[in-house]
Amino acid sequence: MHIKYLKIGLLLFILVLGCNESRNKKTFIDKKIFNTKDKQIKEFYFVAKDRERFDIYKYNFEEKNSKRFWTDIKEKVIVLSYSPDLKNLYFVTSKYFGIRSTLTYIKRIKLYKIDLKSEKISLIDTLINGTQLNADWISNNAFQVVINVRDLQVSEYINKNTFVYNSVGKKLLSKTETINFIKDGYPLPVIKEPVEKSFKDYELKIHKENNDSLFIFNNQTSESYFITNLNNYKLDEIFWNDENLIFTIMSKNKNLIIYSLNKKLIIKQINNIKNFIVYGKYLVYDFNIDLSSSISIFDLNNSEITDTIETKNGCGLRNAFN
Repeated sequence: MHIKYLKIGLLLFILVLGCNESRNKKTFIDKKIFNTKDKQIKEFYFVAKDRERFDIYKYNFEEKNSKRFWTDIKEKVIVLSYSPDLKNLYFVTSKYFGIRSTLTYIKRIKLYKIDLKSEKISLIDTLINGTQLNADWISNNAFQVVINVRDLQVSEYINKNTFVYNSVGKKLLSKTETINFIKDGYPLPVIKEPVEKSFKDYELKIHKENNDSLFIFNNQTSESYFITNLNNYKLDEIFWNDENLIFTIMSKNKNLIIYSLNKKLIIKQINNIKNFIVYGKYLVYDFNIDLSSSISIFDLNNSEITDTIETKNGCGLRNAFN
């Protein structure tokens, strides 16, 4: 029984996972970079592993290079997360995490914010220790952290601690629920807002009677176009712009599909990715190959990979766990 729930705990753990800076903490700032809504974003942040450290790096699209942005010998970055509108960036650190006596643990947890204009880092909160952690934006103005803690008195109970913060770092919610995971199942990870299946005149529709076929419907012309068969895959994340529909489908793995709204066809499919973010004309995604992880930059205008970020010990958009 303990082994069964240990596997569940490990899976959840891997999936997630103005202050006075300590003297061991360093921030590397390049002030010439500035993100605006009207201009092409020139940089993005990611996590890279350096031996036993998990640091934040910054990639410049024009220069095609990466620089270390934040590091702390006492803290490891376990989650880095942009808000859906890319205007806010939070990250979660931990001093200790791993497995002890067949149980997962995560300790000394802190939540930080990176101001994308000034590049200043602020400590938002110091959180409780736990056995699993999951953190993500549930909307453009709400970041949720869930920390599960085993009940010390009743072995089948899990205390699910939920914290919600707005985009400026103010705590909006703090609550604890006690769950019998034998009876009710293990607490679910952070749930985002439902994916948006419509954009301007377009709408995604699934035809169950035809092998779960995915179609795109034009409400203005009343025309529909076949995209792909989902089969046993589930529609996951969706991104729209005037030129492309970009979405992921999930089963045992996660595949990304780029569909051209103008050409009415799939221009690229990328299998076994972990995460993706669209920064203007660039689609950025990460994936694992065997025990290594890397990040690729895909130019949507020219339909080509312009660069790949590879580090000695692995990297990723949200974390650097292989």
